[in-house]
Amino acid sequence: MRKSNRDGGFWLVYLFNVFLNFGLTIPGWILLVLHFIIPQYIKWWYCLAYFGAFLLYILIWMLILRAVGRWASTAKPAPPIENKNPYSAQGYRPIQRQTQIVNKNPYSKGYTSIDHNNDRQGGNP
Repeated sequence: MRKSNRDGGFWLVYLFNVFLNFGLTIPGWILLVLHFIIPQYIKWWYCLAYFGAFLLYILIWMLILRAVGRWASTAKPAPPIENKNPYSAQGYRPIQRQTQIVNKNPYSKGYTSIDHNNDRQGGNP
């Protein structure tokens, strides 16, 4: 895993992840609105429990990803293996072309005609 020379700090990254996953709080906001519409059925601590569970979910997920990242960065790189491909073992050599490729596209910038005057003026009637 790539190492960077910048450490954003755990809590700064946590706050950034909360903002990125803010869409997961929509059910909590719906519960909060329903609490003000029908307060006898939806209690305010339902909303608080949902938001707390959301923050706890983001925290646990970050800790898991952090642990996996640290574990992956400690793995030893694979040893180099011998190239057994007979076509690439001798090294790369560019293909030598015997003939020149001619551009025959009239809409290309590199197009050249035999008679430039007739092509540009519509030719002879």
